Amino acid sequence: MKTKLLFLFALSLIGTATFAQSAKKDSVNVLSVEQFEKKSSKKNTLIIDVRTPEEVSDGHLAQSINVNFLGEDFAQQIEVLNKKTTYLIYCRTGVKSRKAADLMQKTGFKHVYMLEGGITAWKEAGKPTEK
Repeated sequence: MKTKLLFLFALSLIGTATFAQSAKKDSVNVLSVEQFEKKSSKKNTLIIDVRTPEEVSDGHLAQSINVNFLGEDFAQQIEVLNKKTTYLIYCRTGVKSRKAADLMQKTGFKHVYMLEGGITAWKEAGKPTEK
């Protein structure tokens, strides 16, 4: 009986540690459309569209810059950015922006946020884009 209890206790500790590690892995700050829009008007904030140039040609958020996450030079392009600036990241649905934001955080950026649902959610909320 003691062995079973000890085993269950050890198993629960391993599960807790695994959960803590997975929570650390996904530390990307996710903002709703409204939160993203509000934060975009703050000083020292840069909006980065991480979609491909072809996707961007269909429309983008005003004042955003394009840094193609799938481009060979993505890491080099973000490396030259100021790590103290606040970055708002978006893509089409949120998949690439999550990966880009995670990479940026791992390389020392402290203020990185992504748009939940990407530009698709932005458009569905009736927010403006430009070409």
